Parts: sequence; C-alpha cells; structure tokens
Amino acid sequence: MRSLGTTPVTLVLGIVMVAGSTAHCQLKQALSAVHAAPTSKIVTVTLTELHQGKHHKDMEQRIAQAVGFRTDTCDVVTTFDVVKEYEKRQTWTNVRQRLDIVIDGKSYPAKFRDLGYYPLGLNLACIDFESPAAHADLQIPVLPLEEDTSAPSLLPSDDKDTATINPGTPFLNKEGEITAVLVATTMGHAEFASAEDIRRFLLEAEGIPAWPVLQRRELTAI
Repeated sequence: MRSLGTTPVTLVLGIVMVAGSTAHCQLKQALSAVHAAPTSKIVTVTLTELHQGKHHKDMEQRIAQAVGFRTDTCDVVTTFDVVKEYEKRQTWTNVRQRLDIVIDGKSYPAKFRDLGYYPLGLNLACIDFESPAAHADLQIPVLPLEEDTSAPSLLPSDDKDTATINPGTPFLNKEGEITAVLVATTMGHAEFASAEDIRRFLLEAEGIPAWPVLQRRELTAI
C-alpha cells in the first residue's frame, strides 16, 4: 500500500521534470537561434555570357548568380556554382564570359581565386575584385565569423523557410557573427557549412594571392 501511494507522486514529479527540461531546451534554442543575414549584409556574384550579335554588338545572357558575403581574406565568399559554370564554358571559343561583383545594383569586374576543385569538400568559392583599386576604395562591411566554435551552432529547423533562402547566404547569431552559411550540394539539396568550416576554407585561400605579387627591382639592375 505504501509503494502504491507514492506512485502518483513520482509520476507527477517525472512529468514536471520532463516538461521543465523541454521548456529549457526550447528557451535555449530561442535565445541561440540564428537568422539569415539581411540583404544589406550580402552581395551578389553574377556570371554573364557574351555573344556577338548583329552589327557586332554584344548580346548578354545571365548564366549564373549567387549571393555571398565579405571577408578579410576574400572580397566575397560565395557558392562554387558560379565557378562551375565559368569552368564549363572557358574552353568554348565562341563564348566570352564576364564575372561581376554586384553591390547596390552596380557591377564591378571580378575574378575567382583558383583554390582547386571543391577545396576541403566545401561548395564555396573565393571571388575578388579584378582591380586592387576597387578592393581598396569600396567599403563593404566584413561579417565576422563566430568566435565560440566549441559548441555546435543551432541552425534553422524549418525546412520551408530555408528553401526560400539563396545558397551563399550567411546565418548570423545575435552578436552579428556568421555561425553558418547555406550551400548547395552535388546531390541537389542544401546544407550548412559551419563557421569553423569557413575558417578552414579561408585559411586555404590565404595561401593564394588575389593579385600578382609585383617584384620591385633594385636600381642597380636597371
């Protein structure tokens, strides 16, 4: 009889503990949830195909477009899809291509930093302004990477919301740091590269200069 009397109390306590634990997890997720960066924090990379039309006038056709974000290492980090389309056509003799970084509706000639095919297995690409002057003159805000990468970042769980977001879009925590970036996969679905993944990618990019290094000759050699 004694043990039967304590059963309802134990059951109630168990329900309260489970409910409290669930509420705590939901609260933690609400406080730590990340959100897609606003449009003002991302830039666009476009690939345009140029064909010679009538009267020798160029006809332009947009082939690929992706969003990206500014870093200290690469002018723009975006998805590799744009580069894949560029590489597919670079040996076509009858086609010319133009890569641009688009900021506030204005296009700036760009080039991609050749890090190899899918470096580190990530669908990311490093895009630089073609001109060092443009790199120096344009003030694009740099999005910092999440500093605390010891704990896994909480990513959006709503697939419907994620499906409407363009690959290359960074997700920010409440401090405004990049916690992950949405990338497309070879299988067709989207996944997230973490801040640590991006950091490793940028480490690879640092070893390849954006522009040719000019060697200054000594006066005696002239």
